[in-house]
Parts: sequence; structure tokens; C-alpha cells
Amino acid sequence: MRKTFAKKLMGLTMSVMLTAFAAVPFTAHAASDVTVNWNDVKQEIDGFGVSQAGWSDAIYDLQEPVRSEIMDLLFKPDTGIGISIFRGALFPQFNPAPGQYDFNARPDQVWVMQQAKARGVDKLIASTWSPPAWMKTNNSTTHGGYLKQENYGDYALLMSKFIKEYKRQFGLDLYAVSIANEPNSMTFLTWDSSEWNSTNFQVFLKDYLKQAMINEGVASTKVIAGESSWWSEDLIKDSLNDPASAERLDIVAGHNYPVPIINAELPTTPFTTAQSKGKKVWMTEVSKVDSYDPGMGSGLKFAKQTHNFMTKAGVNAWMYWTGAIPGNNDEGLINVDKAANTYALTKRYFTFGNFSKFIKPGYVRIGAPDNPQSGVYTSAYKDPATGKFAIVAINDTDATAELGFVPNGFTAGRLTPYTTNDNLNLAEGPAVPLQNGKFNVSLPPKSVVTYTGENGSPSLQEQTLTDDLNDWSKTFSHTSGLVMDSSNSGYFNGDTSRVKRNSGTTENFVYHVPNITNFKADLYQFSVWDGVAFYASADNQHWTPVVHTSTPGSYTGSKWYKKTYTPLEMPAGTQYLKIELSGSDSWEKQVSRVVINSLS
Repeated sequence: MRKTFAKKLMGLTMSVMLTAFAAVPFTAHAASDVTVNWNDVKQEIDGFGVSQAGWSDAIYDLQEPVRSEIMDLLFKPDTGIGISIFRGALFPQFNPAPGQYDFNARPDQVWVMQQAKARGVDKLIASTWSPPAWMKTNNSTTHGGYLKQENYGDYALLMSKFIKEYKRQFGLDLYAVSIANEPNSMTFLTWDSSEWNSTNFQVFLKDYLKQAMINEGVASTKVIAGESSWWSEDLIKDSLNDPASAERLDIVAGHNYPVPIINAELPTTPFTTAQSKGKKVWMTEVSKVDSYDPGMGSGLKFAKQTHNFMTKAGVNAWMYWTGAIPGNNDEGLINVDKAANTYALTKRYFTFGNFSKFIKPGYVRIGAPDNPQSGVYTSAYKDPATGKFAIVAINDTDATAELGFVPNGFTAGRLTPYTTNDNLNLAEGPAVPLQNGKFNVSLPPKSVVTYTGENGSPSLQEQTLTDDLNDWSKTFSHTSGLVMDSSNSGYFNGDTSRVKRNSGTTENFVYHVPNITNFKADLYQFSVWDGVAFYASADNQHWTPVVHTSTPGSYTGSKWYKKTYTPLEMPAGTQYLKIELSGSDSWEKQVSRVVINSLS
């Protein structure tokens, strides 16, 4: 529905590559338990979608390989974000005059729909912005206007032929069609629009559309009605309460734009009438108009909207306005520049992917607290057929949030996190083990993290890495002021290779081992008991000191003593261990052996 104001596309450079590890600074905030209830089943998920209605040319007109790259990014389930619903349009030019039909009037839409289908899109749908001008009271496709009563049958036939011909001519089997996009449209709109009231819907559904679909052999296609500009089912309640019209209505939909007079969105509440009649409820369009924020501000805004519609309104599907659109604006997940044949990804694209990539059609939402901490939001979903599940956690605060996911009614040995924040784009992190009945996780500030798992998956097994420090092969990195020392082995219980410093500078070496749970470090020290430190990190960027203890020194000759250092506790999610040596004398402490315990 949105009208885009074209501007020169600004350079937005975001990597499409999925970075390997999540940046999780360790903090000391109290953890909140989040119980995930396997048997507390909520709504079924039909999918997550985007529209290219009226904007299929934004992709179609690009040159290869760029246009196929965009289709991959939007719709491929592995290398893209696996969007499962595509929303197109029934255009007025498909029926330019009585008895005349041209369903190939928009080849760009046909191509994009076919390409989406080839990439596994589960549901192709189409909405109507306006019937043809000759059917309307104002003889125009723009500025509102109603469908004339004498043309109800013509419009029902057009909808039915559209379904039939898209399948016959192009192999496109439409899952559903929508009678009207934003039927509460204002008459000042300059794009295609049409007005409908509650009685119009009721009469059209029961007296015209049902029989036309039967006559054309397309009665199995679902019908969507409502699609008000703002979140309300009021226009469709009369149809729902009339069994004859409700029989031909399958999905009640709404959009989530602000009400113009008050410039505010309506509350995210359930469509209680639709749900009481057993109808699916979809949120089929939203975006931010006349703004440009490709960063996490917009990404978090719409992630929270998706969360609220899933948990508060209980919708079965949630859709953004466009997948790709020209210009610098927030109306799409991807911004394209047709003249330059380029595109730019937004953080909105990735946070949308935190839902669409992992929560597939047929999943159901299951019980979980939706707001376990201030500014932190969680929702959980499962696939009843396979036992796979996903938990989406949103942290809209400036601090790391500590959570403990507690499985109830199911078992799982591990979770795999996928993080989107300022630095990461759906970055897969190391597996999170089940420990003491829960999964302890750290949500980075201003982030969206999806955790995936499978009911009955095995627990992570303990692994041991032993490094006698004969070379650097088992370490991840080391600073330049470290060397291996093989001299005077008689003072070191015969050990012929140890790590020491060249000078009195602070030096360190690092191990990278997923899910470190414990370690032991053997050191020989020359009557000097300080200058030894250990640090833990989840991402090799943010480090926290490890509180540790050591054994009493065991005398080995001259003034040398052997000590073994161990942590009092390892921070959850540790993937990197740093050993640091400092002090003015370069030779008075030497690391002989390191043993690291981990789960994998």
C-alpha cells in the first residue's frame, strides 16, 4: 500500500556472510529462568512473508546475477532467510474492459512469483488494491471509490479467473486471494485503492464470490478479507457472524499502520471474533513510511512488533510490506538501486530472518514467558512432526541479559544460537549445553538471538584438550614476546619445552575451544607468585577475568616451584581462554602444560 518517495540510494554496506561467533560481553546481572512448556500449545504458524505487489519490477528489472542474488537472500531457506509467504497483487489492468482479460500484463510479477516458488515459498497470495476503473463508482482506480453493486459479479469472476489463469498459464497455484487491500482507504490516496464497508464484504462473500469460485473450479483457494490499514477486525465482523458469508472466508487479516487522526498504532490485541469462528488471523503488512534506518534501531522495532503479534495477538502469519524496494527508506527489508544494479541489506532483513529462517509453516507456538526481564522478550515454537524447536529472544536494553531456558515436557542436550546485533548478522555461535536442567545463555545488548534445538537430542559430551606446549599447534594465537624454552630441564621435572617471555612485557596466548567448562594450567615459578592471570571470552573480543586458585608450590630445584592453577568458576558460554604473564623478570614464570575440558 505504501507510496515510496524515490531518492538516490545511499551506500549501505552490510556483509551477507553469517559471522561465526556472537559477541557476548560477560556481566554480573542476575539470570532469569524462562520455562519453555512443550505441551502448552498456542497457535499454528502459517509463515512469515513479504510483498512485492506493485514492486516486483524492483527485482525483475535488475541485471543478473544481482536479481537472483536478491531472490536467494529473501527466499532460500539455507543461504537466505527462508521467507515462506509471497504477497502479490491482482491488478486492474488484468480486466481493462468488460469481457477482456490479460493476466500477463505484469510479467515482472509472474517472474518473481515463479522464482519464489522455485526457492521453496510455501504460500503465494495476492491482494487487490482496486478493481478495474469501469467497475467503480468513481470510474478511477485511485482516490478510493466503491465497487458498483451491479459489478459485484464481474469482480467475483475476475478474482476467480485470476486464480485459474495464473495456474493454467504460469504454473502458479495461489494459496489465497484477498478481496481488498486497506478498504478503509482515504479518498486522497494517489495510488490504487478501493473502499469497502462491512455490508459490502458480507454481501460479496455470500452472494457472489463463493459461486464464482465454484464455477471456475477454484473453490479450494482460500479467501482473505479485512486488511484494514490499522489493526482491527471491525469491517469483517458482520461477515463472520453470518454463516453464509463466513463459509467463504478463511483468513481475517489486518495491517499495522498508525491511525491517521491520532497518528498511533492500535493495540496489538487478538481478533476474538475471527478466532472464535475458527478462522486464521494474519498481519499482512507493515513498514515505516518516510524514514531511513538500516540499523538495529529499526531491526529491533520490527522484531518486537513480530514478537507482540505472535504472543499478544496470536496471529498465524506476520508479513513485512516489501522484500526489496528502490530508494533510501524503511519500506523494505532490502534497498535496491536499479540504475547502479546494486542492493543493500538492512538489519531489519536479518532480525526478520531470526523468525522466518527458523520458524517454518506447520510449527506451533508453545508456552514461554513473553517478557521475562524489563526490555527482554522471548517466544518459543516447535515442529510437532520432527521435534525441532526455536526460541527467539530479543534484548532491547544496553546491558547483557542472562537467561536460563528450562525445558518442561521435553528433553534436549543442546541449543544452537544465531545472533543479530550491530556487529553480527544471523551469526551461528557455539552450542549451548544443558547444565543442571537448564540452558544458560547471555543475550548481547540490543540483539535478537534465535536458539534452535531438537527434542531428544543428545547431551554434549565432555572433551579434553591436553597441550604440553612443545609447539604452538594447539593454541589459537600468541603475542610476539613469547618463546618455547627447553633449557635446564632438570629444574622442571624433565620437561623440555615450556612457554616463557623474552622480556618484562605483558604477553599472552589464547586457546579457542567451544564450550570450555574447566582447565588446569601447570606453571613453574621462581619464588614469584604474581603476574599470572586468566581471561574468558565468548568472541575473542570481550574478556572477563577468571577467578582462580592454585595448589601450594611444589619444590623442583634451585628456587623453582611447580603450581597448578584452576578456575573457581568458568563463565557460561566461554569459547576462548587467555593465559597472561606479566612482571618485570622475563624468565621467572613458565607455563609447562595446559589441560582444557569442554563440551561438544
